[in-house]
Amino acid sequence: MTWVLAGALVLALAPFLMWQRAEGGPVSAIAPDGIVVVGDSITARYNDVPGDADQGWWSIVGRHYGADVRRYAQSGSGYLRPGLFCEGDRFRERLGAFTGAPPSIFIIEGGRNDWATCRDGRFRPSTDAEVAAAVDQYLDLVTEMLPAQTRVVVLAPPWGPRQRIEGLRVTSIIRSAVAQHGAEFVDTTGTLGPLEVVDGIHPNRAGSLAIADRVIAAIG
Repeated sequence: MTWVLAGALVLALAPFLMWQRAEGGPVSAIAPDGIVVVGDSITARYNDVPGDADQGWWSIVGRHYGADVRRYAQSGSGYLRPGLFCEGDRFRERLGAFTGAPPSIFIIEGGRNDWATCRDGRFRPSTDAEVAAAVDQYLDLVTEMLPAQTRVVVLAPPWGPRQRIEGLRVTSIIRSAVAQHGAEFVDTTGTLGPLEVVDGIHPNRAGSLAIADRVIAAIG
């Protein structure tokens, strides 16, 4: 009887064991439905090549869990601001992120560009009210479009050494909005110091690893 029960248990666990990483990582409940990431250049400009200098933080997270990652990211964009040169789309305009099977985890990485907004085709300093309204509008959309079982994880915008004061301002607004919407907030403070960026803004390999480590610790 014991052998019968053991055999049944192995069969029941087989699909879950297949989710394990080849390196012997933990079994992941994320893998079947994957991860969706909406972000800016800190997500968009990096690749999915293990060990590469430009491997993205999202790639490191996905491979840690053996999960597929779908990205909807664009340089220069954010909750409030469209892409570079005031062209492109804001987070709330990327409705493709909500198509297909709902992901296990929906990660929002952004806000770094929202110190400014676009007026008459030019960047102008944003107000707190403008940033707060844009973040609130997007989190409302996320809540409406995703099922309750999807974990919504919002990163504080990973901020390098440049424009630190704006970083404190935007991060405070995002943190408050996340709390009001009941999502999970991941503090990225300290992940992008002077040695973890290539230009004062974008992470190098060490920076991407630091962001990934922070996200993995939050997800558990």
